[in-house]
Amino acid sequence: MPRSLQRIDVKLLLDAPPQPDLDPFLLIFHRWRQRSDHPSDWVDLADYAHMPSGPGILIAGKRDTFSVNLNPPGPGLLTSVRSGLEGSLEDRFREAFRRARGLNAAVLAEAEFPSEFQVRKGAWEVFLNDRLGFPNTDASDRIVRPALAAALGTEPDSLERHRIRHGRLGYSVRTDGSL
Repeated sequence: MPRSLQRIDVKLLLDAPPQPDLDPFLLIFHRWRQRSDHPSDWVDLADYAHMPSGPGILIAGKRDTFSVNLNPPGPGLLTSVRSGLEGSLEDRFREAFRRARGLNAAVLAEAEFPSEFQVRKGAWEVFLNDRLGFPNTDASDRIVRPALAAALGTEPDSLERHRIRHGRLGYSVRTDGSL
């Protein structure tokens, strides 16, 4: 089971106005899509800004998808890792967070990044987008929680598991902001 995990979603939460203007992200992601040398190998750009509490604006690649996402628990920068993960479960979480931090830093450094969006330091959400391999069960939690905590350098009890029945296995992660 752990060897097959390729789909990890990592979301850094943001503070934003109730109906934020996402148009600046279209400009940023359009420019990114023109680059042929990015490891995510960008192939598409989608605008879902018209959907309240939806996927927002996203850029999709063969390896990762990145978006400014408005889905619950709130606005954030969502990195959806889709392929290229290797090693132990802990290694896979480390790599997913490495990619997320890289994409987050890149978008935050863009001149068009809207000033009304503020990073909630240390506020992350993590989802395993594999309901068959990692259902939201106590058995999966016993496998995933220690690996995720080790990858983050935190205690397993500090991770708050999402208890949505039939939902994806996910955790709220609150750190001192050093991630």
